[in-house]
Amino acid sequence: MEINIGINEEHIKEYFVQESDCPIFLKEKNICVMSTPRMIALMETTAKELLDKYLDQEHISVGYHVDVYHKAPAPLGAKLVFRAKVIEVVKNKVKFEVKCLMGDIVIGEGIHERAIVSWNKFAEKSEKVS
Repeated sequence: MEINIGINEEHIKEYFVQESDCPIFLKEKNICVMSTPRMIALMETTAKELLDKYLDQEHISVGYHVDVYHKAPAPLGAKLVFRAKVIEVVKNKVKFEVKCLMGDIVIGEGIHERAIVSWNKFAEKSEKVS
């Protein structure tokens, strides 16, 4: 399925850092900041939510590439803004610029890529793996 989404299309998601977002090894030292894996997961979710608006019930998007830098800490309770912006579309593949901001501070930024696939084909491949 080719997707009809425009370049520069954006989705923004607000999020507050929770204790469950903080790595255990830092919490043991009484430091609670958002972990890199959690930040990346929220970046991916933001991109997925944008694509979901364009998909029919027979298709989903799956992430296949992430290239992100975690540049600054985001403490417990901090208000973050996640942004996913379409920068390239080729057939069923969409490339996003992703960012995580805390006010004017860039917490993380990079590239995330997703592919549009059939639910049925994805389910079949998943069953073969298990």
